[in-house]
Amino acid sequence: MKKQLLILAAAAVFASALTGCGSSAPSAPAASAAQSSAAQSASAETPVTVKIGLTGTFNEDIWAPAAEELAAEGINLEFVQFSNFSLPNQALVNGEIDLNAFQHHAFLNNEVTSNGYAITPIGDTYIVAMNVYSNSLSSLDELKDGDQIAVPNDATNEGRALKLLESAGLLTIDPAAGASPEISDITDYRVQVKFVEMDANLVASALPDVAAAVINGNYALDSGLKADDAIFKETEYADDSYFGLIAARTEDAENPVYQRIVEAYQSQKTIDVFNDEFAGFFVPAWTL
Repeated sequence: MKKQLLILAAAAVFASALTGCGSSAPSAPAASAAQSSAAQSASAETPVTVKIGLTGTFNEDIWAPAAEELAAEGINLEFVQFSNFSLPNQALVNGEIDLNAFQHHAFLNNEVTSNGYAITPIGDTYIVAMNVYSNSLSSLDELKDGDQIAVPNDATNEGRALKLLESAGLLTIDPAAGASPEISDITDYRVQVKFVEMDANLVASALPDVAAAVINGNYALDSGLKADDAIFKETEYADDSYFGLIAARTEDAENPVYQRIVEAYQSQKTIDVFNDEFAGFFVPAWTL
C-alpha cells in the first residue's frame, strides 16, 4: 500500500501501422492527434512545464508512468500538493497551476456554482470507493437507535455518504435533493442514528468513538484500512458524479499539450498502478 490517497481512468488507444514498403518489420505506432498537436508546442529541445495541483502524495505515484512518457516528448509535469480541497480550484483560476486532478464531478459542479469558476473537466481519472467501516459492528443491521455515524462535512462527500447509507437501506432521502443531499433531506430513518460531521480527512480517526464511519477510500488507505475491512461497500454509480477528473481553465480546455497529458494518463500503465498499489480502492473511471 502507499502513503496518502484521495478521485481517474480508460486506456488511451494508439493506432499502429505497418509499413508496406517491402519490410516485414512494423513501424512505430502512429502518433495520435493529441500527440501530433502537442509536438508542435513541446519537444525535447523546447520543453514545457505544466503544473498540476494534487491533494495527496499517492497521486504522484499514479501519475509517474505518464510523467515519464511525457518527459520524453518535452512535456515536464510539476506536481503541486495542496492540503485542503478548497485550494486547488482557486489556484487554477489564479494561474498558480495549469491543471488540477483532485476532485470528482459533483465537487467541481458545486465549486463552479458556488464560486463562478470558469473551470472545465478535460478527462476522467479514477473512482475512489467510499465505504462504511466500524470497529464494533460487523453489519449495518446491528445499528441501534442513538448510535453515531461519522460522515464527511463537505457538501459533496457528505451527500455521497448519505446516498451510500440510503443504498444500504438505512434511510430515505428526498429525491429532489439531487446528487449532494444534506442531512435535512433525509425523510425517513430505519434506525434513528445520529450523524457526527467532520472534515473528510478526520473521519477515520473517529472510528473508536462512533458506531460506524463513512470514509473516503484515500483516507481509509492512509489510515491502514483495507477495502475488505468495510461493513458496507459502494459498488454502483448511476452517473459520473463521483468520477475523479483532470480540470483546466475553460479557456485552455482545448490546449493540445493538456489533451496529450490526459491521453498519457488514461493508459494501461496507470491501470497497472491502480491494481498493483491500490488494490480494492481505485477503478479507472474513463473505462466506465
